[in-house]
Amino acid sequence: MKNLKLIALTAILSSSSLLSLSQEKEIKTPEQRAEKRTEILTKKLDLTTEQQTKVAELNQNTAKEVEAIKSNNSLSKEEKKNAIKQLRESKRTELRSMLTSEQQQKMDKMKEKRDQKRENHKNRKEK
Repeated sequence: MKNLKLIALTAILSSSSLLSLSQEKEIKTPEQRAEKRTEILTKKLDLTTEQQTKVAELNQNTAKEVEAIKSNNSLSKEEKKNAIKQLRESKRTELRSMLTSEQQQKMDKMKEKRDQKRENHKNRKEK
């Protein structure tokens, strides 16, 4: 009987802590994600005011387009994935055209770090 109570108590505590963790993760709108992305790029690439305006607009438009693709029920999951990938590649090209060569190099290094983190994470999952 004691063991049963202990198991029930453990289950209740575990589920309540998981619930609180899931509630802490805030769901952001496309506009909020675009704004956050612009802030990150501004900080890491030291964007000028003019660049910030252009990048913010690009990020806003991209976020809206991604949301439209995701909500398009006539596309298959694979078609959505490919459309978003193509959109992001186009965005990356347009973004690079707004940057100086020094900023482009910084962005390349950021991408290398991000790719390395993804690879490390992928390798950990496979083990």
